[in-house]
Amino acid sequence: MSNSTLTKPLTTHHNTIRKISTYKTLLYTFLCFTLVGLLCSFLLSSYLKKQTIQELATTQAEQQADIIFKALWQGMMQGWSKPDMDQFIHSLELGSQDNTQNVLLVRSKIIEDQFGVSDASSQRLASDPVLARAMASGQTITEQEKGQLRYLYPIVATEACLACHINSHAGAIHGVIDIRFNDSLLDASLSQTFNSYITVTLLVILIFCTALFFLIRLQIVQPLRQLSLQIREAIQDDLSVNRINVNQYRLQEPFLLAQSFNQLAQELDDYHHQLKENSYIDALTGLCNRRYFSEKMPNFLKKSHSTEQPLTLMLIDLDRFKAINDTYGHEAGDLALIFFSEILNKHVKQGDLVIRLGGDEFVVVLAQTTVGGAQAIKRRLAEALNENRANLGVVKLHLEASVGYATYPNDASTTDGLLQKADEAMYHEKRARRERHTTETA
Repeated sequence: MSNSTLTKPLTTHHNTIRKISTYKTLLYTFLCFTLVGLLCSFLLSSYLKKQTIQELATTQAEQQADIIFKALWQGMMQGWSKPDMDQFIHSLELGSQDNTQNVLLVRSKIIEDQFGVSDASSQRLASDPVLARAMASGQTITEQEKGQLRYLYPIVATEACLACHINSHAGAIHGVIDIRFNDSLLDASLSQTFNSYITVTLLVILIFCTALFFLIRLQIVQPLRQLSLQIREAIQDDLSVNRINVNQYRLQEPFLLAQSFNQLAQELDDYHHQLKENSYIDALTGLCNRRYFSEKMPNFLKKSHSTEQPLTLMLIDLDRFKAINDTYGHEAGDLALIFFSEILNKHVKQGDLVIRLGGDEFVVVLAQTTVGGAQAIKRRLAEALNENRANLGVVKLHLEASVGYATYPNDASTTDGLLQKADEAMYHEKRARRERHTTETA
């Protein structure tokens, strides 16, 4: 399977599924936070402004009502007559007729019974349900209506009041002080204050988010992008993986990611190396296989040429192997191959290459060895096979092998040429042995 075949599904998957980048995610997140912060600041400032206006106006109304009540109290203590009282109330109402404040004093029926009926008080009580409610309940009422704050302060009789108001009793309602404040001036002043607060808050949020955005982009997003690019460039065409310099990352997260990638790359290289080694090994005998022979033989020839040292290739074939398989079964044939591989390994020198080409064919590459050296190994191999019987499970047999060899560069200068020459020599020996057996049998 080629590398292009392996990477094709990954490329297709990458093209069909698009992911939003961390950079855009951070940008959208900071924009959302800024908008939410602005909205919350606006809502909070509006609420606080309304509450502040109401509290300030209420406090001012309470103070004004208290002053009016004390003035009335002092007047009563000084023995004001009904005309004096009417003149004070009239002057109070006239003095408050401006754009910021309006004060009315509405008398109850108890006071009217003692000092006379006031048409204005009766009309106001009849037309104003809020005023009537304050008069009936004796509870202070604060209301916000049409840009005005209305404060209604009931005048409740005490024991001291009964000295003048002989027809009253403690707890009775003598009247209501109705004070209305125009809150436009407070609203304008507080609006300027709160608008400044909103502006400063927004600027602080914007500066903070911008600084945080660029900090995260510089310290996290860009290193991650760089790491992603380095990972793509690290994978080579032969599936080997280059390592990433982990010391270039200052933050722990990119450093750990790069470190993990290097660890994974090492494991992949080890696994790839193991797979490559396994692809060179014959599973039955443990010898190197034909693929390894095809890849390494040019190196042996090149080295032999550069050092001007001879190289001999031995081609070996087990005799009557098919008969063993047919007579005793394939398991016995496998045991014969394993036994022969062990014998072969024992009688070559270190540095020589022993190969199982396939079936019952073996190759031995003898470096720095002439024909004489190959003949010596052939004799030792024949002696070992004659002295040891192979245990095939169901039977023990003496194995025989036919050997042919060719020398570089005398017989051939290529791998195929050496194999062909060795094959011709091996079959020449096999034919000679068969003829010898036929003659002995006859």
